Amino acid sequence: MESILHLLKAGEEIPGLESHKVFDFGILSITSSTMMAFLAVIVFALLAYFVNKYKLIPSRMQGMMEMLIEWLVDFVAQIVGDKKKAITIIPYVGSVFFFILFSNLISLVPGLTSITFHGHPLFSAATADFNTTFALALAAVVVVHVVSIIENGVLHHLSHFVQIDKVIKGFKKSAGEGSLGIVNFFVGLIEIIGELAKVISLSLRLFGNMFAHEVLMVILLGAVSIGVPAIWMGMGILV
Repeated sequence: MESILHLLKAGEEIPGLESHKVFDFGILSITSSTMMAFLAVIVFALLAYFVNKYKLIPSRMQGMMEMLIEWLVDFVAQIVGDKKKAITIIPYVGSVFFFILFSNLISLVPGLTSITFHGHPLFSAATADFNTTFALALAAVVVVHVVSIIENGVLHHLSHFVQIDKVIKGFKKSAGEGSLGIVNFFVGLIEIIGELAKVISLSLRLFGNMFAHEVLMVILLGAVSIGVPAIWMGMGILV
C-alpha cells in the first residue's frame, strides 16, 4: 500500500517567495527566475531572426502570427481610441504581452522546471518572482509618463499632478472658483500617490496569480501525481 501511495505522489519542493540563486555575476545574483527570463529573451531573438525571413505569400505559421498581431492592434486601438496610435505603441505593448504570456506558459512545459543545478531548479516561472513583476509594472508606468511628456510636453504633463495654475486662475475669477482650484490641487497630489500605487497593485496582481498557481501545483503533485495536476495545468493556461 505504501509503495502505491509513493507512486501516486511526486516529491516536489513547495516554491518559496525568493527564487533559488543559480550563480553570481559580479554584484548581481542570477536566480532561477532570471534564467527563465533569459530563456524568453533568447526565444524572442530567434523569433526576430525568423521574422526578417517572412515572405509576401505567408506560410501557415506566418499567417497565424499576422492574425495574432492584427488582433492585438485592434485590442489596443479600442483602448486608446485610435488605430494609428495603437500601431505606434504596439511594439512595447506587444513585447510586454508576449513576454508575460511566454513566462506564464513556459513553466508548464514538462521537465523544464525539473532541471536542477547544485540541487536546486535551474528554471522557475519568471512571473512567479515578485522582482520580475515589479520591474514590469515599474517599466510600464515609467513608459506611460515618458510618452506623455513627449506627446504633450513636460509642463503640460506635470500640470496634471501639480495644478497650481487652476488655483491662481480660480481666485482671479471668484472665491468659489479658487476653492474649487484648491480641491483640484489636492486631487492632483492624490494622483501622484495613485501612480505609485499602480506599480505595487499591478506587480502584486500578476505575482499573486502565478505564485499561487505554482504552490497549488506542487501541493497537488504531492497529493496525487496522476490526472489531477494535468487538470490544474489546463486551468493555468486559462489564467
